[in-house]
Amino acid sequence: MKTSTGVASSLLLRLDSQSSTPLHEQLFEGIRARILSGALAPGLRLPSSRQLAAELDVARSTVLQALDALTAEGYLVARAGSCTRVAPELPLLTGERSREPGLTGAARAANIGRRQGASRGPRLAAATRALRRSPVGAPRLGAAPRAFRPGVPALDLFPTALWARTVSRVHARASTGLLDGGDPSGHAPLREAIATHVSVSRGVRCSSEQVFITAGTQQAFDEVLRLALNPGDPVWVEDPGYPGARRAVRSAGGRPVPVPVDGDGLDVGAGLAHAPRARVALVAPSHQYPLGVTLSLARRMALLQWAERTRSLIIEDDYDSEFRHRGRPLTALQGLDDAGCVVYVGTFSKSMFPGLRLGFLVVPPSLVDVVSAARASASAPASSLEQAALAVFLAEGHFARHLRRMRAAYRERGEALLEALHADCAGVLAPRPCDTGMQVCAFLPAPLSDLRVRDEAARQGVEVAALSDYFLGRRRESGLIFGFGGVRPDDMRAGTRILARAIEAARRRGPRSSHPRAKGPPPR
Repeated sequence: MKTSTGVASSLLLRLDSQSSTPLHEQLFEGIRARILSGALAPGLRLPSSRQLAAELDVARSTVLQALDALTAEGYLVARAGSCTRVAPELPLLTGERSREPGLTGAARAANIGRRQGASRGPRLAAATRALRRSPVGAPRLGAAPRAFRPGVPALDLFPTALWARTVSRVHARASTGLLDGGDPSGHAPLREAIATHVSVSRGVRCSSEQVFITAGTQQAFDEVLRLALNPGDPVWVEDPGYPGARRAVRSAGGRPVPVPVDGDGLDVGAGLAHAPRARVALVAPSHQYPLGVTLSLARRMALLQWAERTRSLIIEDDYDSEFRHRGRPLTALQGLDDAGCVVYVGTFSKSMFPGLRLGFLVVPPSLVDVVSAARASASAPASSLEQAALAVFLAEGHFARHLRRMRAAYRERGEALLEALHADCAGVLAPRPCDTGMQVCAFLPAPLSDLRVRDEAARQGVEVAALSDYFLGRRRESGLIFGFGGVRPDDMRAGTRILARAIEAARRRGPRSSHPRAKGPPPR
């Protein structure tokens, strides 16, 4: 195959900043398509990442993510201290068989096997690329959690024996109705127990008829979005924010619109500027993920006024705000809603244990019949026996006692983490205050790459998340997300010492990240 020794002065690509596809993915697909079409010849030298960033008007990190992915898949060849070129030997697409003169049948069959990835569906192909780009040292799903994996609760403190006795008792007394599968809306006693609990603890105003049981937060997002959206409808999502929210929006056919988050939470003014007629806003007002900020009262009222004026929905993601370390939990946004605009979403994955896979949504009175009708022909959202056991657990007061114990434990563990970070990483990491939940966000100074620190920490046996992975729009800050829920206080220093070594190693290696994107937090 003839190779080129020339230099591409321009890639002649255009990126769409309004597209739901991230800019680095658009650049990846654009360069890949030009390579496979022959517009970029094998061996051709590409412009520098800085030149490409200036040409496309994007951050250099966006260009680096795309180039790293293309290099990992074999389309580009990059050498340290040198330029990046189109690979001299490229994979061929199925339609290029006519360009393979002289190949035997066996050789052609081998080429077809190598090319099968090109004919996969776009979601499967994207998942394959994500797997290839996962960080070095990252554990496989199901592996035991390491310090400081985000989203892992204090499973060592869960009352397993008490839960087991409750489940056994419910199973022994199960009625025919429970064994038959149960109500598609959820087990009635559990709906009643949840309505009582969120009314007392979160200030949610509802009856049990407004409560619907789900198989976790993701199902709740998916269910509401599919009912509310038409294809292409804009949806406000926090930026940075929970990746599962963006995935749910796209799966439902919506277009996620990144709205910046600052110290006062979601910037409602920015949302109005970017998409004033958005159909839905998906927010975590009481404890935003991953920054941990609280939506200010002024912005809460502005958000509610916008929803009432435009007849839009607000999905309130209240995933862990019951774990307020001092004082009572903040009143839910739903408790301030007089116009019936807020759908409140909760989960037991953090307050109980992730394997339970039970959550709930509280819909406005006007949507009760709509959601009931949509569920009429569906099966129960989760095991009716587990729902019944959870209802007993709540009704007998075990859940409330467990929450009180966890609040004290997470306060202790959060303080231990902050002390350990101050002892081992002072001057490099700037943690945000932590008064709720089980994670801490700490900022890194420029030009240190949080992606590179994440990868280096994974190699040395510590899990942290990179703040860059949570941005949908242009990355504004570099930082690390620490989960401390599953780490005992005495074990914090061991983890932060390893992290300090990883930061120093990443600093020596420079700002560029070897892996652009990691898997997000576990499902809720």
